[in-house]
Amino acid sequence: MNASAQSKGIEAFLAFLEGEKVLTAHAAQRALGASRTSGHPFDTVMTELGLIGEQDLANSLSRYLQAPTPVEIPEQVSPEMLAGVPLAYLRENAILPLQMDAEQLVVAVADPFSSATIDALAFHYERTLALRILPRRMIAEHIDRIEQSAMAAVSNGGGSGETLDFGPDDLERLKDFAREAPIVRFVAETIHKAVDARATDIHIEPLEDHVRIRFRHDGMLSTVDTASIAMLSGISTRIKILSRLNIAERRLPQDGRMRIAVRGRDVDLRVSVIPSIHGEAIVLRILDRAGVELKLEKLGFDSAAQAKIRTMSQSANGIVLITGPTGSGKTTTLYSILAERSRPDVKIFTVEDPVEYRMAGITQLQVNPAIDLDFAAALRSILRQDPDIILLGEIRDRETAQVAVQAALTGHLVFSTLHTNSAAGALTRLRDMGIDGYLLGATIRGVIAQRLLRRICPTCHGAEQTGPACRTCNGSGYSGRTVTYEMLQVSPRIAELIDQGAGEMEIGRIAAEDDLVPMSAHATALARSQVTTMDEVRRVIDLAGGD
Repeated sequence: MNASAQSKGIEAFLAFLEGEKVLTAHAAQRALGASRTSGHPFDTVMTELGLIGEQDLANSLSRYLQAPTPVEIPEQVSPEMLAGVPLAYLRENAILPLQMDAEQLVVAVADPFSSATIDALAFHYERTLALRILPRRMIAEHIDRIEQSAMAAVSNGGGSGETLDFGPDDLERLKDFAREAPIVRFVAETIHKAVDARATDIHIEPLEDHVRIRFRHDGMLSTVDTASIAMLSGISTRIKILSRLNIAERRLPQDGRMRIAVRGRDVDLRVSVIPSIHGEAIVLRILDRAGVELKLEKLGFDSAAQAKIRTMSQSANGIVLITGPTGSGKTTTLYSILAERSRPDVKIFTVEDPVEYRMAGITQLQVNPAIDLDFAAALRSILRQDPDIILLGEIRDRETAQVAVQAALTGHLVFSTLHTNSAAGALTRLRDMGIDGYLLGATIRGVIAQRLLRRICPTCHGAEQTGPACRTCNGSGYSGRTVTYEMLQVSPRIAELIDQGAGEMEIGRIAAEDDLVPMSAHATALARSQVTTMDEVRRVIDLAGGD
């Protein structure tokens, strides 16, 4: 098979995948272009672009080539069958002889379109090759076992090792593969699994004798994998390289960001590395917003709440705040509001750390404390860009709060977030930061406090499962999340209370006399409507404290 025939073979297989609805036409063209220009094996191109998983690719290739499945790998490959073929060559080309008779050699291969490799083995063994398709990882693992058996035989005096025909250079290369390739695969596969599971965070946690891998999904952590503690250093270094952190620094916390391809699309991850007594603990926040509908009704806001939000967001100037803990959906709500306000005649500027959504038609800026570009400095510069609306990722300190208030006073509409438990708490928090009460009353248009509650699974309806676990919720009884909230609109009466120095409880009481529905009451109503459960409400909200 020459290069032209090889390209046609790949093109025909990609058309086969299109026909099976595994790939879109655009993805197939990406794969074809990359395979022609990159020089990498076809299977590597497909998996590194994130178009398909290793095992799924092997299954599809087997169907396309009508190759028998499952592939039976013998417990031990005869040393005579490997004579004259360096293990390094087999490893690099992901091909492994399995069985041989007088006329035919059965081989496992990851890339059946690698004509040079297949022709070379056919020439060496003087036999016709029968192909079986296996993922590159599985072939590499089997070659590892062959190498380990051979080295054990040498160390035990059971043989010279010459039958496997690997010299010092090949041995060192194989050791490099063993050190590096498993780490690269482990990190990539962990991220791919997390994205496929629609997890929001990946926790890589060193314990005394192993590394625990946990995903956060719908707000809950669950263990999905473990790794040898010996792999921790390699995992940490790999993640640091991808996120451009200092691989030599293991004493101080580091924060970074990376972007990788998963299933044909780019996914951003925010990286946090911090030293612990057992090694570096790593958390990856997945900023994958594919498929998220930026519409208030899709988030769970009812029609009355949507009307209040639009009243706040249509103000000519002022500040609208959204409060809640990390992971409560504040940024998604903000961007849903911006999606409604984004028009050709409106200039919108965002300042974030990091930029979580990429939205057409607006200007987005990421802060960089390393060069003294913090929220306050960025906001001052933005004011000279003549914006109509500003999204400020978070008000963290007095300086940022003062600049935000100044922006509102000079005719801009500012959206931002705070970490407080209630809507009224946002007002007292800003006052505690040193902002005068009369300025808050004059600029704050409204505050939305929110949390996310898990929805009851629409398939099993949360029923106790005695048989196989529900495929929608994996037996948890919940699938997806909805928002619960309380909204405080700053009326003249509330503004007067703020100016008088009233506390959070007093402001909340007066707001409830107007039209504020406490979050606890809203969440309880969702449970009564069987959107969620009271157990979930109690898990997220302090009902006794009126949170």
